[in-house]
Amino acid sequence: MSNNQFSTSRYEKRDKKRKTNIVLNTLIGIVLVLIFVIGSQLILGANQSEKTAKYNEQPDIKLASDEESNKEPAAETEENEEAEVEDPDASEEQGEEGSEETENTEDNDTAEEESTEDPFEQATITEGEPGSGVAETIENPAWEPVGTSQSEPHSAQYDKNSQDWKEMTKALSYATGIPESEMIIWHLGNNGSPNDAVGTISPKDQSAKYKVYITWVENKGWMPTKIEKQS
Repeated sequence: MSNNQFSTSRYEKRDKKRKTNIVLNTLIGIVLVLIFVIGSQLILGANQSEKTAKYNEQPDIKLASDEESNKEPAAETEENEEAEVEDPDASEEQGEEGSEETENTEDNDTAEEESTEDPFEQATITEGEPGSGVAETIENPAWEPVGTSQSEPHSAQYDKNSQDWKEMTKALSYATGIPESEMIIWHLGNNGSPNDAVGTISPKDQSAKYKVYITWVENKGWMPTKIEKQS
C-alpha cells in the first residue's frame, strides 16, 4: 500500500470519527434538552396542581363563613323578635316617659312665657304721696297664689333654709317679674299677722326697689296683695 492510500484511509477514519462525535454530541444535547423540558413540565405541573388544589379548597372555607354569617343574623333577628314580644310594657313606659317629658317641656315653655309677660299689665298703679318714700302703689286683681307643698295648719317660717322662705321668694318674684336668680332680698319678715309677710327686694343692678306684701292662702300658698315701688 502506497503512502497516499494509507493517508487517505486514515483521513477517512478521522472524518468518520469526527462525524460520529458530532452526531453523538447532537443526540446527547437533544436528550439533555428533552430531559430539561420534561423536568420543567413536571415541576410546573406539580405547582399548578398544588395551586389548583388550594384554589378548590378556598370556596369551601368561604361558603362555611358565609353560612355562619347567614346564621348569626337570623339568630339575632329571632332574639330581637323575642325581645319585642316579651317586653311590650317597655315601649309603653318609654311612650309614657316621652309624653311626660313633652308635658314638662310645655310647662317650662309656659312658665317662660309667663315670666316674660309684664307683671303690671293688668295692675292698678297709684302715685304715692309726696314725702312718703313711695313712688307708686301697684295692685293687681290677676295675682294668684304661687302654690305650696306644705300642709295645714300652716305657720310661717322665716328661716332662709325653710320651705316657707323658698315659696315666699317665689311669690316676690312672681309679683315683680324679677327672676329669683337676679333678685336681691333686703328684708323679708312678718307683717303683723301670722298669715301676712312683707319683703323688700330689688334687681341685682339696683335700678329699682320694691316693697312687696304677700298673704297666705290656705292650701294654695303665698299670694301677692300689693307692691310699693320705693322712690
